[in-house]
Amino acid sequence: MNRITRPILSFVLMLASLPALADNSVVTVNIQNFAFNPTPITVDQGDTVKWVNKDSFTHTSTEDKTSLWSGNLAGGASFARVFKTAGTYTYHCAIHPTMKGTIVVRTPDATRALIGQKIVTGGAAAVLPITLNLAGKSATQVYTGSYIVNTQGSCADCHSCPTYKAGHNPFQGKSKQFNPTGYLAGGVAFGPFVSRNLTPDSTGKPAGMTLAQFKSTLRTGHSPDDPAGVLLQVMPWPIVGQMSDTDLESVYAYLQSIPAATTPTTFCSNAGQ
Repeated sequence: MNRITRPILSFVLMLASLPALADNSVVTVNIQNFAFNPTPITVDQGDTVKWVNKDSFTHTSTEDKTSLWSGNLAGGASFARVFKTAGTYTYHCAIHPTMKGTIVVRTPDATRALIGQKIVTGGAAAVLPITLNLAGKSATQVYTGSYIVNTQGSCADCHSCPTYKAGHNPFQGKSKQFNPTGYLAGGVAFGPFVSRNLTPDSTGKPAGMTLAQFKSTLRTGHSPDDPAGVLLQVMPWPIVGQMSDTDLESVYAYLQSIPAATTPTTFCSNAGQ
């Protein structure tokens, strides 16, 4: 077996152990100068919107469709509502109907994609300062894959050598930034094995695998490069393989979009260094 491991995609932190997206937030909308500010706003499911009346006049925050939400809010009063259902909500002041506002509640899937996008955008200051190739791909699918790979999977711990850019290792109290050079190009030693390069090959296939091979490897534990009956012993494929087709396809699309890189000739001795 080649020293660059046949065990493909050694995701040490199991992709299928799904953490919460984020703590629910409270977003404040000020009622002032006969206006709702800010508007429109975008929140996640489970977030709370709190209206605070900073005018000396009485106002309301009344949903257009149901005429519900707050009653009269005197100056200094407030009203809060938890938004549990995704959608677009428009509202107005029942006393001063020219005052209008809009709230967009994102789905969890939209939130995942947004977080994944933020990780890889922002230029040199991004958490992962690389340029993705989105040509011919669904940006939402790619960004969802970024979310899975970079927040749930911690794939760079085992497949990047080193994981973090010099001076940006969070375990040393530094601001976190992944190493863009050699990102997911493998090179971390685990006993007799070395993590494999997951970046696209010359044909654009991550680790040289088709989507069907990628799914099969994660679902069965058998790499197409290995003899029949040989199962991967490094990566937690019994856990990872439980992911939905949608999530596995998002991971694959993301791996297709990252820059190709060469596996380092000097291997790292520890994951996450």
